[in-house]
Order: sequence, then structure tokens, then C-alpha cells
Amino acid sequence: MKCYVLGAGVSKSVGYPLGGGLFDEIDKFIRESGACIDRFDYRKDWGNLHHWLETNTNPIVAQAYRSKNIEHIFTVLDFAIALRGTALWSAYKEKTPEERNRLSTEFDDFDKKIEDYQEYRRILLWALEHYFVWRHEDDSADSREWDSLKAFGDKLESGDVVITFNYDATLERVLLSQGKWSPKDGFGFELVFQESQYNDKPIKFDESKILVLHLHGATGWYRRPTFAPGYVPTGSGGAVSPGVFGAAPLSTSISLDPLFMQGLGIFNVDACLPDLLPISNEHHVMLHPSFLKDYETDETGSHVFPNLWRMAAHALRQAERTYVIGYSLPRADVAALTLFVTNCNQGATCVVNPDGGVKIRLGSLFQSGGRFDGAVTFEEWVSLGCPERVPWKPKA
Repeated sequence: MKCYVLGAGVSKSVGYPLGGGLFDEIDKFIRESGACIDRFDYRKDWGNLHHWLETNTNPIVAQAYRSKNIEHIFTVLDFAIALRGTALWSAYKEKTPEERNRLSTEFDDFDKKIEDYQEYRRILLWALEHYFVWRHEDDSADSREWDSLKAFGDKLESGDVVITFNYDATLERVLLSQGKWSPKDGFGFELVFQESQYNDKPIKFDESKILVLHLHGATGWYRRPTFAPGYVPTGSGGAVSPGVFGAAPLSTSISLDPLFMQGLGIFNVDACLPDLLPISNEHHVMLHPSFLKDYETDETGSHVFPNLWRMAAHALRQAERTYVIGYSLPRADVAALTLFVTNCNQGATCVVNPDGGVKIRLGSLFQSGGRFDGAVTFEEWVSLGCPERVPWKPKA
């Protein structure tokens, strides 16, 4: 079994931006969408977000905006929210009434000052989600720029595991067409499908030959409602009707958006997304780019990430060969660093990256012995036949 770790360099081959260009791409998408309103006003709210970031008196916020690095912007906004939670908990746990009142007053004052942080963070989260949903619907695997990804899919064999930090489902689209992947279990968890929201006739898919583990979540993933162990909704007395949850068992954490399924080329199938619950659309299961990712209790409440990371660790330990492709292991991904260092087999990792400095850094980290191999892009590596080693060629 082989394990493939994919970063933004792979998605770049089919037109997706690298991390440093993601904010600009989202900005272009929002502005070109016109007078659209989907949980936020594309013209008014997005313009206000830009003005607030650009003119912010906090130099860290202003510099994060000048860098146009979405990871930096989210980190600043996330830190404000994290401080809010700490302040609230400090006020709550204080035992004496006097001290509790003092801390509560301080919290109220701080809460008012960061109202804009909370509001613009929500807008940025929605914009990020909308961009990837649009890209998924707009993607067409018929263009020639998909040839490298298709050739890579041809190389994957039954039992291989793909670990990806990308949000897009471009590889799944390719593997589905090649008969190697299925939404039934291909994401690492079992899903149940029915004919429609109003017809619970089961729809069956083949089992996946290859797993694609999205360790930061993915486009099209939504949270289903969760309940206390043993609780069974009865549908009486104003309670939520069991029909809302479709054919999927209540233990299922993830639902797939029907529009996402259509983007994969699968029509007239409902992945049991709880459309009847108005809150469902607010819970897109995606860990946004930030230095402050919460894998254990993410705000979606999905609790799917610990299991995915355990599966990834097991795959890395069992792999006879691991390929790290188009992924530079940025400083924000401390959890990924721990995953690799503690689970990758020494000398069994190949780094594919066009940046020679990244190859040397990761090659030394993984002790792969190939840190001085040739620096190539994903497309170049595939054109060479996905070799174990890439010959080093000195520059002219």
C-alpha cells in the first residue's frame, strides 16, 4: 500500500490558487458575482470588510490585510474570538460576586470592541465556502489541464490512501470516473443515500478502492444534527420529525450537499442533507486556513476530524512508500508536522515539490535520503511516470 499526501500544488494543476493567492481569488469571485445576497451582501458587506481591514487601527490587522494572506487574516480574527471565550469563562468561573461583576463588566466592554471582528470573520468564512462551492460546480474535467490529474489517478492502485489538505474534490471527480472511488465510503466514513428528500428508496454505490482523507474538511461536507446518546426524536410535541434525517443513521456525522453530488456527475440522489433544518446551511464542515485550527471541537460540532486523523496516522505507518506532493508543510500546520514525524517510516518518503528549499527541508525532516533530488512540479513528476526519485539537474 502506498500513501500520497497532497497539497495545494496538486490542485494548482487544474487552476486552483495556492494559499498565498486564495484571498485575491475569493475577492475576484465575490466582486464578479454582482448584487448577490447569500447570508451576506456581496457588494455592501464585502466592501465594508475590505474598508475595515484596510483602515484598521490595529497594526496587526492592517498588515495581515496588506499581505493578502488569508491564513494571516483568519488568524488575527480567530485570536480575537479565542480571547473572547477566555474572558467569558474567567467571568463565569469566578466565585465571589464582586469579582464576577468586575470581570463581567470587563467582558462586556471587550465584547463590544470586537463585534466587528466577529462579524467580518463570519463574512470571510461564508465567502471562502461560497468560492469553493462555485468552483466545484464550475469545474470541468474535460479540459487538457486535467490530464496530469487523470494520469495520476491511473497510477493509484487498490488499497492506496490519499491524505489531502485541500478543500476541493478534483481528485475524487477523477477517481470516480475511473471506477476507483465512491462517495459511499471513499471519504473515510460510511454514508447512506436515498433517491430524494421525499423518497427514501435506498441508492447503493460500490465500495471505494481508494480512500481520500480530507484532514481539513472539504467542499460539500455539511454537519447533520447530533443528539445525546440514546435519544430518539419522536416527531411529537413540536420535536423534530425523524423524516428530517433521511435514511442515514443518527450517528452519521457528515452529509453531502445534493449540489455537490451533481458536481461529481451524480444526479437524482440525496445524501441525507437535512434541508428541512434552516441551520444546516450554516455548518459547512471545513477547517478554514488559520494558525488556530481546532480539530477536536470544531465550531461545526461534527467531531469527524479525530477519526480522520487516526486513519491518516494508521495509513502512514502501514505505507511501504509515502509521497508528499505539492505540500510545503507551512508553519500553521503544527498538527500535520506531528502527524508526519510520529508516523512516517524513516527513509520511505519521497518529496515532490518545485521549490528546492522545501525539498531539502522536508527531505531532512523525513530523513528520506532524497532531499537533493530534482525539484519538479506535480505535472512534471506525473509526466516522468511518477518515479521514486527525480534526477537532479544543475541550472545553467
